[in-house]
Amino acid sequence: MSILALLPPLPPFLFSALVVSGLASKALHIALHIRSLPFLYFVLYSPTLILPDVLVIICVRVLLRFHAPEGRWQWLSTALGGALSLITWGASSIQFGFFMQTGAEVAWAAGGSFLSDPAAMKILLSGISTVSAAATVLGLVAWLIHSHVYNLTGLGLQAIRDLCVGSYRARYTLIASPKQSCMASLDLRSLRRIIPAVAITVSLVFLEISRPSIPYDHLSGALPLTLLEAFNKKTATVEGCREPVVPFPELKSSHRLFQPDGAFVEQWSRASWLPENPPAGFSRWDTSPHDRAEKDNHFSFVCGSDEGGFFNPKSDPLKISNLGGEIYEPLQKAFKEHSVEVNHVVLLTLESGRKELFPAQQGTPLFDGLLASHKKQNVEEAIDRLVTMTPTAQQLTGEYAIDSKGNKVDLSNSTWENPTPEGMGGLNVRGAMTGSSLTFKSILGSHCGVHPLPVDLLEESQLEIYQPCLPQIFDLFNMGKEQPEQPKGNHSQAARSTSEAVKNPWKSVFMQSITDDYDRQDVLNENMGFTHKVVKSDLQSSHSKYKAKGKEINYFGYAETELQPYVRDLFEEAANNKTRMFLSHVTSTTHHPWSTPDDFKKEPYMSDQGSINHDLMNNYLNAARFVDIWLGDIMNMLQETGISNETLVVVVGDHGQAFGEDNKDMTGTYENGHISNFRVPLVFHHPQMPRVDITANATALSIIPTILDLLVESNSLDERDSEIASALLPEYQGQSLLRPFLSTVEESPHHGNHPPPPPPPPERDVSQPEARSHPDGPPKRSVWNMGLINAGGSMLSVTTAGMPYRLILPLKEEFEYTFTHLGEDPGETHLTKAWTLPELIKEVKPKHGEETAIWLEDAEKVGKWWVTEQKRIWGYREA
Repeated sequence: MSILALLPPLPPFLFSALVVSGLASKALHIALHIRSLPFLYFVLYSPTLILPDVLVIICVRVLLRFHAPEGRWQWLSTALGGALSLITWGASSIQFGFFMQTGAEVAWAAGGSFLSDPAAMKILLSGISTVSAAATVLGLVAWLIHSHVYNLTGLGLQAIRDLCVGSYRARYTLIASPKQSCMASLDLRSLRRIIPAVAITVSLVFLEISRPSIPYDHLSGALPLTLLEAFNKKTATVEGCREPVVPFPELKSSHRLFQPDGAFVEQWSRASWLPENPPAGFSRWDTSPHDRAEKDNHFSFVCGSDEGGFFNPKSDPLKISNLGGEIYEPLQKAFKEHSVEVNHVVLLTLESGRKELFPAQQGTPLFDGLLASHKKQNVEEAIDRLVTMTPTAQQLTGEYAIDSKGNKVDLSNSTWENPTPEGMGGLNVRGAMTGSSLTFKSILGSHCGVHPLPVDLLEESQLEIYQPCLPQIFDLFNMGKEQPEQPKGNHSQAARSTSEAVKNPWKSVFMQSITDDYDRQDVLNENMGFTHKVVKSDLQSSHSKYKAKGKEINYFGYAETELQPYVRDLFEEAANNKTRMFLSHVTSTTHHPWSTPDDFKKEPYMSDQGSINHDLMNNYLNAARFVDIWLGDIMNMLQETGISNETLVVVVGDHGQAFGEDNKDMTGTYENGHISNFRVPLVFHHPQMPRVDITANATALSIIPTILDLLVESNSLDERDSEIASALLPEYQGQSLLRPFLSTVEESPHHGNHPPPPPPPPERDVSQPEARSHPDGPPKRSVWNMGLINAGGSMLSVTTAGMPYRLILPLKEEFEYTFTHLGEDPGETHLTKAWTLPELIKEVKPKHGEETAIWLEDAEKVGKWWVTEQKRIWGYREA
């Protein structure tokens, strides 16, 4: 028998593929949300959920069976029906493939941006195996039942036609007969057939009209119609008029427009420290808004308001400043003794850098999950292997792990041996959260001190960043300084005095071993002020000084170690030339698919216990160890070039990375609000700074204020630059971590220029709820931390620094409200979900009390206000 004989006729098979793929996709779509749907309402409205799919099926069935007098129309009809079938088959395969990889569903609205980005296409193609498997299964099922589906549907349509039309061809004469009505021609049998059909139709129409739009409009979406969302490409444009709007008036009514210390720069008058032609990033201090509008006819920023449209700290109701507080006492002593010298800054951004792995140690939900994969008799061995995984992180943070015997871990085999004495090393923050689980939006917080824009992907690259970024600040410092001369000998900068070093200009360099083409990162880097960079294209160029020697390890590029000669050259230049260095380096090995170089020996951190496959987590852990070794190499190079004692090393994670060990329902960061995607390390390491452990729910917004505060307090700037830094410091939304972090402040009617109240003890455990102020006393205002969930425009994580509650706020109708109590459920294993806030409060209030209900109402108001305000500040509108 020929193989061709086994192949089904093409139209029936294509139709069967559409039916199987469309209904399977709808079943998956509903199943992902079934737990948050009230059962009775779901049963009542379920016919309307499948109605669009039925209409698509009928339409395609008619197209595939269409007969026309002229053959070309029949071919066109068949081709159109076949194309819709193939599109539905492919889209459903992608949905199932994506679900098998992440546990989430595809958001087609963001698909257009991925398809137009060559680097993003590599991410999509990385899941081609699961998509192919899903397509094969759907195709096989369609092949097995194609004849039955095609024929039964045809018979059904024939019955509907007969029911609606009857034998009109025999009654066409009635149309011309005024003596006999149409109803009179219908016999009792016809009425019995028509009445149920009419009743069903009326019922469906009534249910369609009466059902709640949320979530049923989203759940009723049918392939291939939902694919049209991918073509609704929204782009960022400069808003011509940025009228300040406060859709949350309660913030004003209770004295929440609080000016912490009166040190703000006047918004629209030219600052005395600003040179005639400042670098990019300082336009809001450059001239008055009207002068700026005349200077740049492209847009005007002001709409009849004196405040203008840029960010203004004086009118930010969520800003809390701690600049009125004293610097930590150990740091004060070090600064007075002039033992802290900061001539260089290295900012290391760890891709998918989870705090639980920086360093890995016992007592976290993740560590317990890792041990659960091992048999009981092997647990001690597993503990000893895991706690030695990230020795560099232990030394940078001062958080030394304990082995299975309760002893401090032996780090003698570490690639970097920290020479810093006990009790020294700088600031280590426990409780830090990222501002976005999308890498480049997160980088905006650490490099520019700004909140990201709550839209999908990096639309910020097309707009003006509303605060100066670190390279732009250093460029401003450079104005008026002499350029470095070439050294006549190998004289280390370490030998020069601080007074000499502060006169030297800064050089800002960006390095990563992967491409910078993905999602317009190259444009963003340029907008942030980086003029020197080393990226994948430089490692591949035939003109590069050090061409990459190894193979690419993932779809983005090479391992970080390919940058080693470039990093060493930069450190030597900083040591030997009269320059001050700012290096920004983003690691990438800990990004999916967590591959490491072939010569890197992997460790078996995970075993086979449990119901999930632990291979992905094991790959991630080995990638984390590889990056930890690389960080040790960087610290060694600082020591070898003699500049370690004058270099501030800042380490921060861009976001975390959720796995099945954290949450069996969803993995990855895409549209996944799990807490494991938000807890990140934050360290300010300096060998001459005393060790200060800080427990605070801070974010990367604190990085620039802390660096500026440190440069000023350590006398690492000359008089002019110190004036600039002091003026800029209170302009940023984050707090300086040289001073105790303020989770809340008490309002005062006389809030003009008075400093904030004394800070709480730094060792306070902010994971526990903070007592509310007395009803008759002044109201309290909290630090609200916002975190955008990858890809940025769908969900928002809302927390307050002094409370253990967390709300995932949907920004689109197809997502749910989610509440967790991090004090009771730090690993977020028991989520409370609902489609509306009242429904969520109804679920949460009996379990956690009235205070939680009040917090949820405030969180929604503040979150929605924040979304609107960020779009205004960024000058963003959707075109």
